[in-house]
Amino acid sequence: MAGAKTRHPLAPSWPIQMLSTFTFMEASPGKTTFMVTWTPLNPTPEERATFEGGHDSMKQGWSGTMEQLATYLASV
Repeated sequence: MAGAKTRHPLAPSWPIQMLSTFTFMEASPGKTTFMVTWTPLNPTPEERATFEGGHDSMKQGWSGTMEQLATYLASV
């Protein structure tokens, strides 16, 4: 069904809805700082606790993604 919401298959108490904000800021000429912010929308107490407990794994995942992006950008 188009637009249906589903639970994370490996984290059933992960918030079902998230607001993701991506910000790109010029740090200096030719340098850009990227920031990502997530907020659970209307979470249950269990979902909020799961989200707050997952910050370290989110940092690790995004760090790896940004390293891959930097490698790609350096090659083009």
